[in-house]
Amino acid sequence: MIALPSLRRFFEAGSFERGQRYEREGRVVTLNAVARGKGIVSLTASVRGSERRPYEQDIDVTIKGDAVQRVDGECNCPVGCNCKHVAAAVIAWAQRHDMAAGGARQLPSHPPADPAPSPPPGWAPGLSAPMQALLSRLDEAAARDGGDRYPETVRKRLLYVLGLEEGTDGGRWLTLRVLSVSLRKDGGFANDAKTYDGYHLDSKPTVKFVMPSDRAILSVAMRTGSYSPSGGFALNAEWGTWLVERMLHTGRLYWSDFRTGRPLGAGPVRPGSPRWDHDAAGRQRFAISLDAPSAIALPTVPLLYLDPDSGECGPIDTAVAPHVASTLLGAPPLPPQEVAAFRAAAERLGDRLPVLPDPPTRKEERRVAPRPLLRLRLAQMPYGYGYGYGSGARGWAMADGIPVAELAFDYAGTRVASNGPAAPLQWLEGSVLVSASRRPKDEAKAVRRLREAGLVANVMPLSVGGPPVQKALFVASGDALEERSVWLELCHTVLPDLRAEGWGVEIDPDFPVQVLDAPTDWVFEIGDGTGIDWFGLSLGVEVGGERIDLLPVLRSVIEALGRFDPDAFATDDPFFDDPDWDGDGGEAALPRGLDTVLDMVAPDGVLFVPVDGTRFLPLELDRLRPLIGVLMELFGLQPDGAGLRIGRAHLGDLAALEEAAGAAGIPLLGADAVRRMAQALRVSGGVPAMEVPEGLRAALRPYQKAGLDWLQFLAAHGFGGVLADDMGLGKTVQALAHLLAEKEAGRLDRPCLLVAPTSVLGNWRAEVRRFAPGLRTLVLHGPQRKAAHGALGDFDLVVTSYALLPRDRRALEAQPWHLAIFDEAQYLKNPAAQATKAALALEARQRLCLTGTPVENNLDELWSLCSIAVPPLLGDRNGFRRQFRTPIEKHGDADRQRVLARRVRPFLLRRTKEEVASELPAKTEILEAVEPHAAQRDLYETIRLAMDKRVREEVARKGLARSHITLLDALLKLRQVCCDPRLVKLESARRRVAKGAASAKLERLLEMLPALLEDGRRILLFSQFTSMLDLIEPELERLAIPFVALTGETRDRETPVRRFQAGEVPLFLISLKAGGTGLNLTAADTVIHYDPWWNPAVEAQATDRAHRIGQDKPVFVYKLVTTGTVEERLVQLQERKRQLGEAVFDEAGGAERLLTAEDVDFLLAPIDA
Repeated sequence: MIALPSLRRFFEAGSFERGQRYEREGRVVTLNAVARGKGIVSLTASVRGSERRPYEQDIDVTIKGDAVQRVDGECNCPVGCNCKHVAAAVIAWAQRHDMAAGGARQLPSHPPADPAPSPPPGWAPGLSAPMQALLSRLDEAAARDGGDRYPETVRKRLLYVLGLEEGTDGGRWLTLRVLSVSLRKDGGFANDAKTYDGYHLDSKPTVKFVMPSDRAILSVAMRTGSYSPSGGFALNAEWGTWLVERMLHTGRLYWSDFRTGRPLGAGPVRPGSPRWDHDAAGRQRFAISLDAPSAIALPTVPLLYLDPDSGECGPIDTAVAPHVASTLLGAPPLPPQEVAAFRAAAERLGDRLPVLPDPPTRKEERRVAPRPLLRLRLAQMPYGYGYGYGSGARGWAMADGIPVAELAFDYAGTRVASNGPAAPLQWLEGSVLVSASRRPKDEAKAVRRLREAGLVANVMPLSVGGPPVQKALFVASGDALEERSVWLELCHTVLPDLRAEGWGVEIDPDFPVQVLDAPTDWVFEIGDGTGIDWFGLSLGVEVGGERIDLLPVLRSVIEALGRFDPDAFATDDPFFDDPDWDGDGGEAALPRGLDTVLDMVAPDGVLFVPVDGTRFLPLELDRLRPLIGVLMELFGLQPDGAGLRIGRAHLGDLAALEEAAGAAGIPLLGADAVRRMAQALRVSGGVPAMEVPEGLRAALRPYQKAGLDWLQFLAAHGFGGVLADDMGLGKTVQALAHLLAEKEAGRLDRPCLLVAPTSVLGNWRAEVRRFAPGLRTLVLHGPQRKAAHGALGDFDLVVTSYALLPRDRRALEAQPWHLAIFDEAQYLKNPAAQATKAALALEARQRLCLTGTPVENNLDELWSLCSIAVPPLLGDRNGFRRQFRTPIEKHGDADRQRVLARRVRPFLLRRTKEEVASELPAKTEILEAVEPHAAQRDLYETIRLAMDKRVREEVARKGLARSHITLLDALLKLRQVCCDPRLVKLESARRRVAKGAASAKLERLLEMLPALLEDGRRILLFSQFTSMLDLIEPELERLAIPFVALTGETRDRETPVRRFQAGEVPLFLISLKAGGTGLNLTAADTVIHYDPWWNPAVEAQATDRAHRIGQDKPVFVYKLVTTGTVEERLVQLQERKRQLGEAVFDEAGGAERLLTAEDVDFLLAPIDA
């Protein structure tokens, strides 16, 4: 007896406990034990673990007496040595070893008595042990007499399944599989069938579905049979008949497959005639002829037949002795060259074998040329092998098997494996024994042919439906890519050549490489996608009458190509030094690394792409190459697993795809209108010219007219856009021209909304009056604005600010808009801001963003603009960051940057002043109107009231002509409030400043400067007040803007001038009196008058510091004017009286002749007047 606790010391505690559980659960599938001598027993077993297939074990157990001295077990599980699977197998062996030792009585010549069952519930106390055993046997006998009917409550069944198996030598034996399976309500069997291990009968309580007769059947089968290689029992011939009769009695015996067959029943005795059958190779096998063609003779003693058609099984009446017949039925076939010797030896059996095989009548030698036979198959690698095997075999197809080529040779109908025996081949033709020698040179030539195709002889045991074999199989070596390339090239190019050379070629249905014919009739089709803004895309090809969409196929290929690192290729490769290689191949050009990868994976110019699990399509690389770059970009912008689609807004992608398709000679069909629009936006001059609206009071420059055409074209197709011209190029007049064109065309059935920073509301109001006076305009500003909310539809243009947009959101959302314009749209760069959310909630047919700086800090700002103007263009923010921002900003991805530019290009129009320099005048003057803050307005009005009273009193006392000083002081203080409240040296002003009164003009200046400097402008900033320059300087330092300054206190005037002219600094601060004359600053192209000088001549002299001889660039002149104040009124008076400024500030001038009482009233009017 082997004590189970004694086995614990050979395993870790956890492994042994889990092994015990596995053994109790019946996970030991197969177990064979062979005594090798010297106390060593070798076990081969298979145990079900966590994987689909059982793990296999090889175990050596060293025994001395009844004690186990050593356990050395190997398993193909990840642990590998003395694991839980090994423990389960050893425990199962130990229990069966004990059972065999305990039941050492010899098997009787008649069926053995069934093992004693457990004591029945009606145990009778007081009886002796023999009487108790008798009662138990009587209960069991009564149960047998009662039949094998299951109670209704038992839904499990024990089934017996017979079969015939054939060994490698051709011998046959009868097998028995014992299965447990559940019974469904409809009487059929469930899908939970599993092998029942009868060795648990004595170690565990009997389950309800095992009947008493089952216990006897299992006991005999285990003790008389052996394990079959396929699982189950190989039945002993002498006990087979007894077992079959008992299994027939249960009504649960089946042949081969219990699901397709019916239970077998006892049949009558049938006569059987012995005979010898010939196969194609001339081999002879003993058989019994029965009166039913479907009946099979079983190798049992005595003989039984089994008829699957009738479902009968019974004895055979034949003249052959039963043991002789059973032995011959299980024997391998006789080779033709051995028939004569066997017949001579078997004659001694006499009438026990009345039929003997017929020997050939004569022999014949022939010279036969072999015909190579190639069969492509899927092989399996036995568990425990494969570690260290070529990565191709393990890396590409190990999930389902390993692709192999099996080479054999056909010698006049006789098939022999390439590594078969070298002995002469023999076969029977009629009664003639034909012999032919193998031709090793011809066979070696066929082997070389396979090696030339990239195959090598297999060196590992592989199974192709039978025992593992080696050298008869050929595999592809190398990594996964190389291995797949070998098989694809073999199927596509080599196999047709082999067939033409006379080879026999066969490809199994499960072989993982099926190469289709090259496709024809390539067509790109754009169809309906999801919603009105998306189009589905397909690339259809015709293959053998089947239409295949290549895009899903190409997606996986392109994604795999994209994972190759171009840096992994040698930089000293001559390919990269090719002087004819053109790195700038247009938008369809491929990255160098990708081009190299394509040449590597398709060296013969054919790229194989998988259509499904096993089918591959050969594609000409030259035709596919123009598409790869564009498709790679498009696939990279699509969610994983989604079908390829192109957004209606992705005009750049569509145009690039059409160009690539044209280069590949593939037509592109569908979405004609959108394709024409994409082509128009892509080609210079493709946008149709529009008439300038009659109501526009301005002459548009050529680039401004092109901007109007572009805006009209986008509107006609339902798109918004981003107008991103440099500051000073007239974005305002282009937007107003577009708005007027919509009105004059009769499309303005809704009002238009314009949203701008508060500081430029006045500028918009002034520009509308100047350029489009015919527009009915409403400016929503101040506390009185809510009264107009109900009448928004009565106006052509409604102007509001970003500050008021979220406050008035409900009213603005309720009004449908024809056009929504967002000036200085960089204010909306934060998608979480309330103003941005309110802007996105507006209902508008078209959205336009105006900005001179579409990107200031990062690409998220570009996304924000596009999300307002053309929402579908760049997708959601996270996707944009993943697809564009991170690759471009962090990795410098030039390809992705090119894709982004291509996608944005149709909807973003940007012209720099350098690009349109030839269209610009030498000097462009721009009035930049600034809306004052509320606190600034209040301070202005307080000072104005006081100064107005003072001036009127002075005029009443002295007259207008002698009140010049008082008027000048009043105008000075009002101008100081406009510049910055901090300039006013009054206590009331200081209190207002302390409470938060700030300068809207300074804020506007600080908005303009970064944008202008980013455009490369070089700026002169003039102010009459040196104290204002003192306030500006710390703000510039805060923004890290380098500058130089020149005032009356500057001693070294040459240094700041030299530094500015040399380009060391981009900004020059100059007080008007100190630098208004005598300087030559032609390095500047922009002049800003912070507080314009009221004498136009003096102001012009300051401007001429930049606009003078030697200046080779257009000069832009900005005048910052606070709206509704004395600054704006003086500018208006300058237009009426060009000499007014000089008269006011020149005490010697004739002010009394130029300045009237009406002018004074106009200058000192309230700010809202």
